[in-house]
Amino acid sequence: MQSRSQRRRRILKQCIQKKSKIEDNAHVTQEIDSDYEDVSEMEEDEHIQYEDEFDDEYGKLSKQFSQRVKKAKSILIVKMKKCCKRKKQSQEPSEQTQLIIKEEGYGIGDSGESKKRVWFYDEAENLDFDNRAYNMLHRVTTEWPCLSCDFVLTEEEQLQYKNKEYHKMNKYPYTVYMAAGTQAAQPTKNQIYLLKLSKMHKTKYDDDDASLSEDDSEDDNLSNDEEGQVHLSSVTGLKCGVNRIKTMNGQAIAAYWNENGDVSILDLNPLYKKLLTNQQSQFNLSQLHHKVFKNQHEGFALDWSRLKLGDLISGSSDGKIYLYQLNNNDWIRENKAYEYHKGSVEDLQFSPIESFVFASCSSDGSLCIVDTREGKHKQAQILVKAHNCDVNVISWNQVSATLVATGADDGCFKIWDLKYPKNDAISEIQFHNKAITSIQFQPNSDSSIAVSSEDHKLSIWDFAVENENNNVDDIPDQLMFVHQGQKDSQRIEISSNLL
Repeated sequence: MQSRSQRRRRILKQCIQKKSKIEDNAHVTQEIDSDYEDVSEMEEDEHIQYEDEFDDEYGKLSKQFSQRVKKAKSILIVKMKKCCKRKKQSQEPSEQTQLIIKEEGYGIGDSGESKKRVWFYDEAENLDFDNRAYNMLHRVTTEWPCLSCDFVLTEEEQLQYKNKEYHKMNKYPYTVYMAAGTQAAQPTKNQIYLLKLSKMHKTKYDDDDASLSEDDSEDDNLSNDEEGQVHLSSVTGLKCGVNRIKTMNGQAIAAYWNENGDVSILDLNPLYKKLLTNQQSQFNLSQLHHKVFKNQHEGFALDWSRLKLGDLISGSSDGKIYLYQLNNNDWIRENKAYEYHKGSVEDLQFSPIESFVFASCSSDGSLCIVDTREGKHKQAQILVKAHNCDVNVISWNQVSATLVATGADDGCFKIWDLKYPKNDAISEIQFHNKAITSIQFQPNSDSSIAVSSEDHKLSIWDFAVENENNNVDDIPDQLMFVHQGQKDSQRIEISSNLL
């Protein structure tokens, strides 16, 4: 029996596949567009005539409106003078004066001061973005949608990944590599993508005609009109869709969950080496070194150990968790599964400081911490009743290793301190109004976190911020940014070399 999270994701994948089928029939859309253009040409002359008539009518209405506004203002001034005469000794406006001001639509509250409010879009609206809100924003569209992706790091970036004291200079333009698994309309059309995104310049001032800020150096190439480039290589021969994909510590080796219940480990180095010189390639799965582990049920939970190379962990919808280890250039899986959850295993994370410890969350509402040295496969060392609904995702803080974040089906996310597992969460945020789909601590920070939700919002938080002068209603001080309008966002991945 599937959990609510599994059913929700299954419905989402079906919707994505339906959209993909529509894209397959793009020629039908082109025929409709052609017919529409013919009709538009026939009606163009009539439309111009209607525009002229509309402009005349609009001019008349604008003049009438201006006259009504002037009259309303004069009435307001007279009424306020009368009220002030009756209450000369009072410095506060009377209730009648306040009422008149509100009725005339001047937006002044009872305190006489305007209060900022944050606007959220309606789901029926289509948003356009403002480049000024982002230092860099690049978008990529693939042939088929993907439920997850993960970064592949260069040798220099892998050095940074292993050594927290090493910091790369933050210079534009950026180049990133990433792996992704598809959800195609037909099972045999599914692929593993390996993408190279290069020449990614800062986009903050792309819409500006003015000169650049003094804070932006010439090295940033901000005025460069060079377009970003995308090179894509792929692996074909898959028999079903990909639920989740994770690269091994940023190397070109990926583990992924299949819809049929298989967990596969795949060597992507042949594709990666060609992409280094901008060569696109396509390999069949049979041409690449890979290993498959069978399971009775599919899953989404998957993570590589940051500390012990080759250690992998997977969790499935039947509540089973398996540990995989690298042995003589080959992976082996423990025969015995960890089975302590009463529901589907939704997400997994290895500890950032102890290679033998991992965390898991489940549709049973729990967060669990397991020490594999104990050898107890039926019991977790720490069990927290984290939420009263499905816990969909977790994230373990890489800097402050006692902090774990959980995101739930009701839109709530919490921060837990493992030093006090019996206590309540140290922070609880009910900002999103639909299920949390992904949560990620920033790799180089102990207080910053990103959260995505089915409400089509991605929020960024910093819990080190305390703003005593917050004059915005209903918005927590710690909320730094909200990205809106991106539909069906399923996974957040943060690359430390871009921070």
